[in-house]
Amino acid sequence: MDYTARQLDEFFALETSNKHHDARAEGRVRFGWEPRTTSLAEQDFRFRIRVTLPALEDRVDLLLSDDDSFNQDDSIRAARDSVDDAQNSATLALRYQEQKDSPLSYRIGAGRRGQLFVKSEYEQRYAFTDTVSIDYDAELYYYTRDELGAELGLNFAFSLADDNYLRFKNRYFYRDRFNDWFWRHEVQLLRPVSPDSAVLFRLVTNGVSRPNHQLGEVYTSARWRTNYLRSWLFFELEPFVIWLREEDFNPSFGVALRFEFYYGKT
Repeated sequence: MDYTARQLDEFFALETSNKHHDARAEGRVRFGWEPRTTSLAEQDFRFRIRVTLPALEDRVDLLLSDDDSFNQDDSIRAARDSVDDAQNSATLALRYQEQKDSPLSYRIGAGRRGQLFVKSEYEQRYAFTDTVSIDYDAELYYYTRDELGAELGLNFAFSLADDNYLRFKNRYFYRDRFNDWFWRHEVQLLRPVSPDSAVLFRLVTNGVSRPNHQLGEVYTSARWRTNYLRSWLFFELEPFVIWLREEDFNPSFGVALRFEFYYGKT
């Protein structure tokens, strides 16, 4: 992967520059089996790879991911697909930032069933106190077939005693092609178990605005995550229950088992 990154960066390098020798790739790959009472064969495969390009003063990254959000939502596949299955498609994009820590970035690439797209994104974090903070982001994008779209995220985080964390996450998606909104609300409680493991409790709801404001899904789980044998290898066990409108909100019980591999400085 590093060799490919150097070869790619050399394309942009000046003849007198050796910066491309420092090009590196980093990312993660996750394999999961997520059987539930209505779908025992459910599997999940997720990946994200980022290639930094020193020849372009580290202002441009090459991003390769299994979806176009690049935020790597960690919901089970059944919950993720019910939000917007159009996002779950391999995406290749170039991202430009004026500086590494700039809150504003721009992307151009291909994804979501082979569509070309352009996207601008703004994200920022503000700490009210040592224990209370807020993260917010906004995206505006255009796809050649899906046309205009937008996203807005607003997340609150509270640091509790004993290194516990409470988070309230909210996200809204607008689709011009259907003239409607997706909405998603989530509560998370993170509790460390040991220096190498933790449990994340989650309650998620989401739905759409048309033909009326309606609930599409309820999802709750407890995820145990641990560092397994190597610093770059993680294992997850996540019992869950999901209620889907398309299944008449009948509860579906399941458990997810995952291995996740990290590469480079992620």
